[in-house]
Amino acid sequence: MSEEPRTERSIVDELSKLGKQVADAIKAAWESEDRKKLQTEITDGLQQFGNQVSEAVDKAGESKAATQIRERAEKVVTEVRESDVVDDVRKGLLTGLDAINKELGKLLEKLEAQRALEAPAESVEPPATPEPAEPPAEG
Repeated sequence: MSEEPRTERSIVDELSKLGKQVADAIKAAWESEDRKKLQTEITDGLQQFGNQVSEAVDKAGESKAATQIRERAEKVVTEVRESDVVDDVRKGLLTGLDAINKELGKLLEKLEAQRALEAPAESVEPPATPEPAEPPAEG
């Protein structure tokens, strides 16, 4: 019996040592020059990548084809705004949302009615009262 507490204590000690060593190893790795160099390299590489992508997007935006596509898109947006499509979609959405709201209202009414039926059934039954004991027989 006396060995169990000592075994448990040594396990706790060993796990504590392990935790400290892992923490120290992580700290040392984080503070190492290799990690700092890698972080700088990654940061610089990502910055160059971002600059190159921005430059490519800017050049593409200046091209004649991009200007034509932008003009066509603006024309389509204007036509859609001026057409009845937007009104038809809006009316369809409103009709669908109204139908959903009505069905949810019906469902809620059913659930509330069911809850109302169940609630009184639980409280209607009077609590059971013990019957009075017969007086002891004289004798």
